[in-house]
Amino acid sequence: MAHRRPGPRPTRPADRPAPGPSHSRCPGRDQFLRPRPLTRLAHDGRASYQTLANDLGVSLSTAKRRVEQLTRRGLLRFRCDFARVLGGWPVGVTLWAKVPPTDLPEIGHALVRLPETRNCAAVNGPHNLVLQASLHSVSDVLRLETQLATAHPSLDIVDRVITLRQDKLLGRFLNPHGRAVGVIPPDLWAEPAM
Repeated sequence: MAHRRPGPRPTRPADRPAPGPSHSRCPGRDQFLRPRPLTRLAHDGRASYQTLANDLGVSLSTAKRRVEQLTRRGLLRFRCDFARVLGGWPVGVTLWAKVPPTDLPEIGHALVRLPETRNCAAVNGPHNLVLQASLHSVSDVLRLETQLATAHPSLDIVDRVITLRQDKLLGRFLNPHGRAVGVIPPDLWAEPAM
């Protein structure tokens, strides 16, 4: 390491801006993370690269490259869902549970394998496990809770919410049959609601 002589440090010329964060890891990041491209994909995640390129005014290869970059970096994910009512899973339940920390990995891995499971997450706080499940009927809530209590005695379900109808899911307005009838594009640049 070179030794610096004491004295004033050299100054940066006024016409040269201070270095900012580098975006070299994701070329085109700033341009492609603007609301327009992501809003377009929110309306139709199945849009072809050519359609996306035409809508955004870029070349086909640029649209493809940018979508692949965002996907590879985990900034963009595609998900397919179905009309749960028509699929025979009209009831949703969210369970909050307390699980000893030593049992959390084992129980969590078991719950994600259940066919009813939509989402399962370990969270901070006294109720450290959340399970969201789709069920065939309201009576299946008791069946699921009984199954969980039998299989995992250390799991203590402390609260539950039953959802009989969803009007909105994953950025989509739903009709009474669970089919998407409108889009609510995410506003990634808005301040979080309090």
